[in-house]
Amino acid sequence: MKNIILLFCIALAVNSQAQLLDKLKEKVGGKSKLILYPEEKLDFPQYHNNIGKVCFSNEEFERTLPESQYIKTYNFGDKLSMRAWFANSPANSMLLQLEQSGKKPREINDNRSSFEYQTKVLFVLYLDGQKVTNTSYASDFKKSDMYGLATHRAEFNDGTDDLYFGETLMTDLKRKQDLLTPGTHKLKIEVMPIKTAGYGDDFDYKPIAVGEIDMIVKNNAIDRNDPQACLPVAKMTDKALQAKIITAYKNRNFGDTPKEIRITSDRWYISKNEYTGIPLRRAVSVTVGKTKNGKCSYDEYSFAQDYDGTQYQNEVYLLGEGIGTKREISCKCFTP
Repeated sequence: MKNIILLFCIALAVNSQAQLLDKLKEKVGGKSKLILYPEEKLDFPQYHNNIGKVCFSNEEFERTLPESQYIKTYNFGDKLSMRAWFANSPANSMLLQLEQSGKKPREINDNRSSFEYQTKVLFVLYLDGQKVTNTSYASDFKKSDMYGLATHRAEFNDGTDDLYFGETLMTDLKRKQDLLTPGTHKLKIEVMPIKTAGYGDDFDYKPIAVGEIDMIVKNNAIDRNDPQACLPVAKMTDKALQAKIITAYKNRNFGDTPKEIRITSDRWYISKNEYTGIPLRRAVSVTVGKTKNGKCSYDEYSFAQDYDGTQYQNEVYLLGEGIGTKREISCKCFTP
């Protein structure tokens, strides 16, 4: 029994000593020291020469891409890749900014663990000094990159139909056709670290990388069938049905004016009674281009016709309230 008590006392003493050593490690000159996450070492010229910058290239932007492949001028519509170089990882950058704002290191350290899971970055796009858009707050990232890596890559246009991280910046900009006048524009990217929840999520963090490039727009002609810039391509053409859809949309009185209808279904989709197999209704997906207060946008809806037992009724009605995919577009997208 005495041996058990002795071992317990020794373990308690060792634990207390370990805690004391941890506290001492946090102290520098009598003050707590901010504890940062370990970071992958980036020891090559491309990193050291461009810390705090967003750089651009028409090539695949690997970390070791030669700086001779970096560009300062870009033709809108060409392939464009971006890489941001940070002084510290996004999570560490936020911890440091909190300390610089006057937050106590001990307080930050006590809440540090949440930054490992709740850190993201936004790429924010400005055109000629005007903020246009940013990447989505819903974008997901490799957690270790957010707390342990001082660089991040994004695409503006990779030249394919796939939408990689960053390419929504281009699609959003395409919808701002009024800004894309022929000539040279200044495209600016800021990379902002964000905390998605909990401690530090209400702090106004500063950009951790900024870059500018001259963007040349050669032609501002509107392609009304470019789904990224305007409306999706219609898969069904039925003037009589489109007229009924416009009437049904107006009957819902959303407070805007429908200007163009695109039926994006390639056929009617039939809903049947699960027990009898008798049709209940048929529906099509429709994109409605509309105007309100001088601004133009589109949203996606389902319109339906009920089955009366022998045939589908003539009346077309809006099924539900819309899919919730409203997007702002240029008014030039609508047929004159």
